[in-house]
Amino acid sequence: MNNTSCFPSADEPPDVTNLRNVTYAIIMPVILALGFLFNTFSLCVAGQSALNSVALSYLIALISSNLSLMILAVPWLIHRSSEPSECYSHSDAFYHAYIEPVLLNWMATFSTYILLCMSIERFLSVTHPALFRRIHLLPRARAALLVFLCLSFAIHVPMYLKQIVICPECWTLTINIDTITSSSWTAYIWISQIMARFIPCAALIILNISTIFKYRRIINKRSRMTTEAVSMSQINTPNCSLTNLSSVFKKKTLPSSSSQEEKRQLKILSGLVCLVAVCIVPAGVAALLPYDADDGGYYRYYTLGVVVEALELFHHSVVSFVICLCNNDIHRRVRKMITCNSSSLTSI
Repeated sequence: MNNTSCFPSADEPPDVTNLRNVTYAIIMPVILALGFLFNTFSLCVAGQSALNSVALSYLIALISSNLSLMILAVPWLIHRSSEPSECYSHSDAFYHAYIEPVLLNWMATFSTYILLCMSIERFLSVTHPALFRRIHLLPRARAALLVFLCLSFAIHVPMYLKQIVICPECWTLTINIDTITSSSWTAYIWISQIMARFIPCAALIILNISTIFKYRRIINKRSRMTTEAVSMSQINTPNCSLTNLSSVFKKKTLPSSSSQEEKRQLKILSGLVCLVAVCIVPAGVAALLPYDADDGGYYRYYTLGVVVEALELFHHSVVSFVICLCNNDIHRRVRKMITCNSSSLTSI
């Protein structure tokens, strides 16, 4: 690649500079700090939970993947917040150009695949309990994690071709225009985004929405059975006292603890669907947009990239904690920890 000047140009549009300073110096570090906090807290709570080995293996793999992503995002964030004219050592430039894109996308895709595995098991446990008992085995879970770990890595290996390291006098990296404008790269981007984001996200949304509707039918059926039982008890006891009628009415109107747990899970599953749809799908759409080197086009391209990066990082920061809250045992432990902390503070 021929370069007219070996040193990178410091001419950056002021709008891009302002956006970069605000995003990568303020917003992204806050999201990253929340990611470390939520994932570390989720790991501690999951380790003390009474989950079975299969569910625990999926959950630990999800938290570990997201924590790895948070760790890998630290040098990425430092690099993205630096000036475009900044020089690097050859090892730093080589890492940011060829290794970092593969690792970041690898962990992000692996986390999405783990969510897909957990959603499949949750869906089958509600709709096909017999099939769920046959596949809910630790060897199958480990095999699925290993397959998706290797598949996620294989999908993103070609990402090392997107950037190149230039200028021995001042090591820096730049986008490889020849590569990203080729038809083979366009085909790869489409295939990789379909496999890494669109298919898993579509399956996640469909499975969780189906599970939500199934839960709703179960709750409505239980509510009708309770109403019919209370009505029959009133018919069979016409001469009961006012106190007995009051107690029967309370049993009819107050929801059971299992119903409350199921309604809480409905809210959490709905939040998970929104989280995937809002944070992951736009990243896949943005990756398919062509690179625009014009001033105005570059600013729009850069702005869209910043937004989807922030959304995807936020997703991986909080999704482990959301999944933890789906489990009743973990939810009770989290609520107990929060209650104990608040009571200790008030006593002081």
